[in-house]
Amino acid sequence: MYITISPQKLGDSYSTSVADFVEYLEKENKELHSDHQELFFSQDLELISPKEVVREIDANTAKLKTTEPRYYSLTINPSQRELKHIGNDPEKLKNYVRTLMKDYASCFNREINGRPIQASDILYFGKLEYARTYKGTDREIHENAPYSNRIAKLRNEIRKVDRGELIGSIKALEKEILQLQKEAPHKLDGKMIEQGMQKPGSQTHVHLIVSRKDRSNSVSLSPGSKYKASEVKLQGRIVKRGFDRDRFFQKAEERFDKQFGYRRNYVEAYTSRKNLQHNPKLYYSKLLQLPVSERKLAMQLIKLPAQTLPPIPNAQIRLAIKQLKKALEIGMRSGSIGY
Repeated sequence: MYITISPQKLGDSYSTSVADFVEYLEKENKELHSDHQELFFSQDLELISPKEVVREIDANTAKLKTTEPRYYSLTINPSQRELKHIGNDPEKLKNYVRTLMKDYASCFNREINGRPIQASDILYFGKLEYARTYKGTDREIHENAPYSNRIAKLRNEIRKVDRGELIGSIKALEKEILQLQKEAPHKLDGKMIEQGMQKPGSQTHVHLIVSRKDRSNSVSLSPGSKYKASEVKLQGRIVKRGFDRDRFFQKAEERFDKQFGYRRNYVEAYTSRKNLQHNPKLYYSKLLQLPVSERKLAMQLIKLPAQTLPPIPNAQIRLAIKQLKKALEIGMRSGSIGY
Protein backbone atom coordinates (compact mmCIF):
# COMPACT_ATOMS: atom_id res chain seq x y z
CA MET A 1 0.00 0.00 0.00
CA TYR A 2 1.37 3.37 -0.99
CA ILE A 3 -0.42 6.53 0.13
CA THR A 4 0.40 10.11 -0.79
CA ILE A 5 -0.83 13.31 0.84
CA SER A 6 -0.42 16.45 -1.25
CA PRO A 7 -1.65 20.01 -0.73
CA GLN A 8 -3.50 21.81 -3.47
CA LYS A 9 -0.86 23.89 -5.22
CA LEU A 10 -0.90 26.10 -8.30
CA GLY A 11 2.03 28.50 -8.44
CA ASP A 12 2.63 30.88 -5.54
CA SER A 13 -1.00 31.00 -4.44
CA TYR A 14 -3.96 28.63 -4.24
CA SER A 15 -6.89 28.54 -6.61
CA THR A 16 -10.19 29.51 -5.03
CA SER A 17 -11.87 26.49 -6.67
CA VAL A 18 -11.34 22.74 -6.85
CA ALA A 19 -12.91 22.69 -10.34
CA ASP A 20 -9.68 22.11 -12.27
CA PHE A 21 -8.70 19.14 -10.11
CA VAL A 22 -12.18 17.62 -10.40
CA GLU A 23 -11.95 18.05 -14.17
CA TYR A 24 -8.61 16.23 -14.13
CA LEU A 25 -10.16 13.33 -12.20
CA GLU A 26 -12.82 13.03 -14.89
CA LYS A 27 -10.24 12.02 -17.51
CA GLU A 28 -11.24 8.33 -17.58
CA ASN A 29 -14.95 9.20 -17.82
CA LYS A 30 -14.41 11.15 -21.04
CA GLU A 31 -14.02 7.87 -22.92
CA LEU A 32 -17.15 6.29 -21.39
CA HIS A 33 -20.90 6.50 -21.91
CA SER A 34 -22.68 8.25 -19.04
CA ASP A 35 -24.18 4.92 -17.89
CA HIS A 36 -20.68 3.52 -17.30
CA GLN A 37 -18.95 6.54 -15.81
CA GLU A 38 -17.38 6.39 -12.35
CA LEU A 39 -18.92 8.98 -10.02
CA PHE A 40 -17.61 10.27 -6.71
CA PHE A 41 -18.42 8.82 -3.30
CA SER A 42 -18.18 10.08 0.28
CA GLN A 43 -18.25 8.53 3.74
CA ASP A 44 -22.01 7.95 3.48
CA LEU A 45 -23.08 8.58 -0.10
CA GLU A 46 -22.62 7.18 -3.62
CA LEU A 47 -23.11 8.56 -7.13
CA ILE A 48 -22.02 12.10 -6.34
CA SER A 49 -21.66 14.34 -9.39
CA PRO A 50 -18.56 16.43 -10.16
CA LYS A 51 -20.65 19.60 -9.86
CA GLU A 52 -21.69 18.68 -6.34
CA VAL A 53 -18.07 17.98 -5.36
CA VAL A 54 -16.98 21.40 -6.61
CA ARG A 55 -19.90 23.11 -4.87
CA GLU A 56 -19.29 21.41 -1.51
CA ILE A 57 -15.49 21.88 -1.42
CA ASP A 58 -15.56 25.47 -2.72
CA ALA A 59 -18.17 26.48 -0.14
CA ASN A 60 -16.17 25.02 2.76
CA THR A 61 -13.30 27.51 2.89
CA ALA A 62 -14.28 30.03 5.56
CA LYS A 63 -11.48 32.39 6.68
CA LEU A 64 -8.80 30.66 4.57
CA LYS A 65 -6.18 32.96 3.06
CA THR A 66 -5.06 32.78 -0.57
CA THR A 67 -1.76 31.43 0.74
CA GLU A 68 -3.49 28.45 2.39
CA PRO A 69 -4.68 25.31 0.59
CA ARG A 70 -8.45 24.83 0.24
CA TYR A 71 -8.12 21.08 0.09
CA TYR A 72 -5.65 18.19 0.19
CA SER A 73 -5.30 15.38 -2.32
CA LEU A 74 -4.80 11.86 -1.00
CA THR A 75 -4.15 8.87 -3.23
CA ILE A 76 -4.68 5.34 -1.99
CA ASN A 77 -2.54 3.03 -4.14
CA PRO A 78 -2.89 -0.68 -3.42
CA SER A 79 -0.19 -2.88 -4.93
CA GLN A 80 -1.14 -5.38 -7.61
CA ARG A 81 -0.68 -8.12 -5.04
CA GLU A 82 -3.11 -6.40 -2.67
CA LEU A 83 -5.59 -5.84 -5.48
CA LYS A 84 -5.38 -9.50 -6.44
CA HIS A 85 -6.07 -10.47 -2.83
CA ILE A 86 -9.38 -8.55 -2.85
CA GLY A 87 -10.25 -9.63 -6.39
CA ASN A 88 -9.76 -6.07 -7.66
CA ASP A 89 -13.22 -5.43 -6.22
CA PRO A 90 -14.08 -1.69 -6.35
CA GLU A 91 -16.71 -2.02 -3.61
CA LYS A 92 -14.21 -3.61 -1.24
CA LEU A 93 -11.76 -0.81 -2.00
CA LYS A 94 -14.37 1.87 -1.31
CA ASN A 95 -15.32 0.19 1.96
CA TYR A 96 -11.65 0.11 2.89
CA VAL A 97 -11.32 3.84 2.20
CA ARG A 98 -14.33 4.57 4.41
CA THR A 99 -12.87 2.65 7.33
CA LEU A 100 -9.43 4.17 6.64
CA MET A 101 -10.89 7.66 7.00
CA LYS A 102 -11.72 6.81 10.61
CA ASP A 103 -8.00 6.24 11.14
CA TYR A 104 -7.21 9.43 9.21
CA ALA A 105 -9.43 11.40 11.59
CA SER A 106 -7.90 9.77 14.67
CA CYS A 107 -4.39 10.85 13.60
CA PHE A 108 -5.22 14.54 14.07
CA ASN A 109 -4.16 16.06 17.36
CA ARG A 110 -7.22 18.29 17.29
CA GLU A 111 -10.52 18.57 19.11
CA ILE A 112 -13.95 19.87 18.17
CA ASN A 113 -16.04 21.02 21.13
CA GLY A 114 -13.75 19.13 23.48
CA ARG A 115 -13.90 15.77 21.67
CA PRO A 116 -11.45 14.06 19.26
CA ILE A 117 -11.84 14.44 15.50
CA GLN A 118 -14.12 11.79 13.92
CA ALA A 119 -14.61 10.62 10.33
CA SER A 120 -17.99 12.38 10.32
CA ASP A 121 -16.10 15.68 10.76
CA ILE A 122 -14.09 15.18 7.56
CA LEU A 123 -15.52 16.55 4.31
CA TYR A 124 -14.10 14.46 1.50
CA PHE A 125 -14.97 12.92 -1.85
CA GLY A 126 -13.38 9.83 -3.38
CA LYS A 127 -12.99 8.74 -6.98
CA LEU A 128 -11.91 5.32 -8.23
CA GLU A 129 -9.57 5.12 -11.22
CA TYR A 130 -8.67 1.94 -13.03
CA ALA A 131 -5.68 2.81 -15.21
CA ARG A 132 -2.19 4.24 -14.87
CA THR A 133 0.38 5.32 -17.41
CA TYR A 134 4.15 5.04 -17.22
CA LYS A 135 5.90 8.14 -15.86
CA GLY A 136 9.53 9.21 -15.78
CA THR A 137 9.89 7.99 -12.18
CA ASP A 138 8.95 4.40 -13.05
CA ARG A 139 11.66 1.76 -13.02
CA GLU A 140 10.89 0.69 -16.60
CA ILE A 141 11.23 4.23 -17.97
CA HIS A 142 14.37 4.85 -15.92
CA GLU A 143 16.10 1.72 -17.20
CA ASN A 144 14.91 2.23 -20.79
CA ALA A 145 16.14 5.85 -20.76
CA PRO A 146 19.54 5.26 -22.44
CA TYR A 147 17.78 3.55 -25.33
CA SER A 148 15.02 6.17 -25.53
CA ASN A 149 17.56 8.99 -25.56
CA ARG A 150 19.58 7.37 -28.33
CA ILE A 151 16.42 6.71 -30.35
CA ALA A 152 15.36 10.35 -29.98
CA LYS A 153 18.75 11.48 -31.35
CA LEU A 154 18.49 9.07 -34.28
CA ARG A 155 14.99 10.30 -35.12
CA ASN A 156 16.29 13.86 -35.06
CA GLU A 157 19.08 12.81 -37.45
CA ILE A 158 16.48 11.23 -39.77
CA ARG A 159 14.60 14.55 -39.93
CA LYS A 160 17.82 16.39 -40.74
CA VAL A 161 18.73 13.90 -43.47
CA ASP A 162 15.21 14.21 -44.89
CA ARG A 163 15.59 18.03 -45.01
CA GLY A 164 19.00 17.78 -46.61
CA GLU A 165 20.78 19.24 -43.58
CA LEU A 166 22.76 16.08 -42.94
CA ILE A 167 24.28 13.38 -45.13
CA GLY A 168 23.32 9.85 -44.18
CA SER A 169 21.12 6.84 -44.84
CA ILE A 170 17.59 7.05 -43.44
CA LYS A 171 17.23 3.29 -43.90
CA ALA A 172 20.36 2.63 -41.83
CA LEU A 173 19.20 4.99 -39.09
CA GLU A 174 15.78 3.34 -38.96
CA LYS A 175 17.46 -0.06 -38.74
CA GLU A 176 19.50 1.16 -35.75
CA ILE A 177 16.33 2.39 -34.06
CA LEU A 178 14.67 -1.01 -34.49
CA GLN A 179 17.73 -2.70 -32.98
CA LEU A 180 17.69 -0.38 -29.96
CA GLN A 181 13.98 -1.06 -29.45
CA LYS A 182 14.73 -4.79 -29.42
CA GLU A 183 17.60 -4.38 -26.95
CA ALA A 184 15.68 -2.19 -24.48
CA PRO A 185 15.25 -4.12 -21.20
CA HIS A 186 11.54 -3.38 -20.72
CA LYS A 187 8.84 -4.09 -23.30
CA LEU A 188 5.08 -4.44 -23.34
CA ASP A 189 3.41 -6.56 -26.01
CA GLY A 190 6.70 -6.51 -27.91
CA LYS A 191 7.02 -2.71 -27.83
CA MET A 192 9.58 -0.76 -25.84
CA ILE A 193 7.93 0.84 -22.82
CA GLU A 194 7.80 4.62 -23.08
CA GLN A 195 6.25 7.41 -21.04
CA GLY A 196 2.50 7.68 -21.53
CA MET A 197 1.94 3.99 -22.27
CA GLN A 198 -0.78 2.37 -20.16
CA LYS A 199 0.45 -0.02 -17.49
CA PRO A 200 -0.68 -3.65 -17.65
CA GLY A 201 -2.55 -5.57 -14.99
CA SER A 202 -4.77 -4.24 -12.22
CA GLN A 203 -4.03 -0.57 -11.54
CA THR A 204 -7.09 0.40 -9.50
CA HIS A 205 -6.48 3.26 -7.07
CA VAL A 206 -8.46 5.96 -5.29
CA HIS A 207 -8.14 9.73 -5.38
CA LEU A 208 -9.53 11.65 -2.42
CA ILE A 209 -10.32 15.36 -2.30
CA VAL A 210 -10.29 16.33 1.38
CA SER A 211 -11.43 19.77 2.48
CA ARG A 212 -9.01 21.76 4.61
CA LYS A 213 -11.93 22.74 6.87
CA ASP A 214 -14.12 20.35 8.82
CA ARG A 215 -17.79 19.87 7.89
CA SER A 216 -18.83 22.72 10.17
CA ASN A 217 -16.51 25.01 8.16
CA SER A 218 -15.02 26.28 11.41
CA VAL A 219 -11.99 24.08 12.23
CA SER A 220 -8.88 23.84 10.07
CA LEU A 221 -7.58 20.29 9.61
CA SER A 222 -4.21 20.10 7.89
CA PRO A 223 -2.60 16.69 7.26
CA GLY A 224 0.34 18.68 5.94
CA SER A 225 1.18 20.00 9.40
CA LYS A 226 4.84 19.67 10.33
CA TYR A 227 3.77 18.86 13.88
CA LYS A 228 2.79 15.39 15.06
CA ALA A 229 1.33 16.78 18.26
CA SER A 230 1.71 20.18 19.88
CA GLU A 231 -0.24 22.98 21.49
CA VAL A 232 -0.34 26.67 20.65
CA LYS A 233 -2.02 29.65 22.27
CA LEU A 234 -4.51 31.37 19.94
CA GLN A 235 -6.71 34.27 21.03
CA GLY A 236 -6.01 33.51 24.66
CA ARG A 237 -6.82 29.80 24.59
CA ILE A 238 -4.76 26.65 24.14
CA VAL A 239 -5.38 24.87 20.84
CA LYS A 240 -4.08 21.42 19.93
CA ARG A 241 -2.55 20.94 16.49
CA GLY A 242 -0.70 18.40 14.41
CA PHE A 243 -1.17 15.28 12.30
CA ASP A 244 0.79 12.03 12.76
CA ARG A 245 1.59 10.84 9.22
CA ASP A 246 3.71 7.91 10.37
CA ARG A 247 0.86 6.62 12.48
CA PHE A 248 -1.61 7.08 9.61
CA PHE A 249 0.54 5.18 7.09
CA GLN A 250 1.09 2.40 9.62
CA LYS A 251 -2.61 2.16 10.45
CA ALA A 252 -3.49 2.09 6.74
CA GLU A 253 -1.54 -1.15 6.33
CA GLU A 254 -2.87 -2.63 9.55
CA ARG A 255 -6.42 -1.75 8.50
CA PHE A 256 -6.06 -3.44 5.11
CA ASP A 257 -4.45 -6.56 6.57
CA LYS A 258 -7.10 -6.94 9.27
CA GLN A 259 -10.06 -6.10 7.04
CA PHE A 260 -9.10 -8.53 4.28
CA GLY A 261 -6.93 -11.12 6.05
CA TYR A 262 -3.88 -10.09 4.04
CA ARG A 263 -0.47 -11.53 4.89
CA ARG A 264 2.01 -8.73 4.27
CA ASN A 265 5.54 -9.58 3.20
CA TYR A 266 8.45 -7.85 4.95
CA VAL A 267 9.36 -5.61 1.99
CA GLU A 268 5.75 -4.41 1.64
CA ALA A 269 5.66 -2.99 5.16
CA TYR A 270 5.92 0.74 5.77
CA THR A 271 8.26 0.22 8.74
CA SER A 272 10.69 -1.84 6.64
CA ARG A 273 10.71 0.78 3.88
CA LYS A 274 11.57 3.36 6.53
CA ASN A 275 14.43 1.14 7.68
CA LEU A 276 15.69 0.98 4.10
CA GLN A 277 15.89 4.78 4.07
CA HIS A 278 17.31 5.37 7.55
CA ASN A 279 18.95 2.10 8.65
CA PRO A 280 19.77 0.00 5.56
CA LYS A 281 21.94 -2.44 7.49
CA LEU A 282 19.02 -3.32 9.74
CA TYR A 283 16.75 -3.63 6.70
CA TYR A 284 19.23 -5.91 4.98
CA SER A 285 19.88 -8.09 8.02
CA LYS A 286 16.16 -8.64 8.58
CA LEU A 287 15.72 -9.48 4.90
CA LEU A 288 18.43 -12.12 5.18
CA GLN A 289 16.77 -13.61 8.25
CA LEU A 290 13.46 -14.23 6.48
CA PRO A 291 12.43 -17.85 5.85
CA VAL A 292 13.51 -18.99 2.37
CA SER A 293 9.99 -18.80 0.90
CA GLU A 294 9.40 -15.31 2.32
CA ARG A 295 12.79 -14.06 1.15
CA LYS A 296 12.15 -15.44 -2.34
CA LEU A 297 8.80 -13.66 -2.44
CA ALA A 298 10.44 -10.46 -1.16
CA MET A 299 12.90 -10.46 -4.05
CA GLN A 300 10.08 -11.07 -6.52
CA LEU A 301 8.14 -8.15 -5.10
CA ILE A 302 11.00 -5.70 -5.51
CA LYS A 303 11.90 -7.31 -8.85
CA LEU A 304 15.50 -8.13 -8.05
CA PRO A 305 17.23 -11.50 -8.57
CA ALA A 306 17.96 -13.48 -5.41
CA GLN A 307 21.71 -13.39 -6.08
CA THR A 308 21.73 -9.68 -5.16
CA LEU A 309 21.65 -10.91 -1.55
CA PRO A 310 25.14 -12.16 -0.66
CA PRO A 311 25.06 -14.54 2.34
CA ILE A 312 28.02 -13.02 4.19
CA PRO A 313 28.84 -9.42 5.17
CA ASN A 314 31.33 -8.02 2.69
CA ALA A 315 31.67 -5.27 0.11
CA GLN A 316 28.83 -6.78 -1.90
CA ILE A 317 26.41 -5.82 0.84
CA ARG A 318 26.87 -2.14 0.10
CA LEU A 319 26.09 -2.75 -3.56
CA ALA A 320 23.06 -4.88 -2.67
CA ILE A 321 21.73 -2.23 -0.31
CA LYS A 322 22.25 0.44 -2.96
CA GLN A 323 20.34 -1.64 -5.54
CA LEU A 324 17.53 -2.43 -3.12
CA LYS A 325 17.20 1.19 -2.04
CA LYS A 326 17.15 2.40 -5.64
CA ALA A 327 14.50 -0.17 -6.59
CA LEU A 328 12.24 0.76 -3.67
CA GLU A 329 12.67 4.50 -4.17
CA ILE A 330 11.74 4.28 -7.86
CA GLY A 331 8.79 2.08 -7.01
CA MET A 332 7.51 4.38 -4.29
CA ARG A 333 7.83 7.46 -6.50
CA SER A 334 5.86 5.71 -9.23
CA GLY A 335 2.88 5.41 -6.91
CA SER A 336 2.26 1.79 -7.90
CA ILE A 337 5.30 -0.12 -6.58
CA GLY A 338 4.38 -3.08 -8.81
CA TYR A 339 3.97 -5.85 -6.27
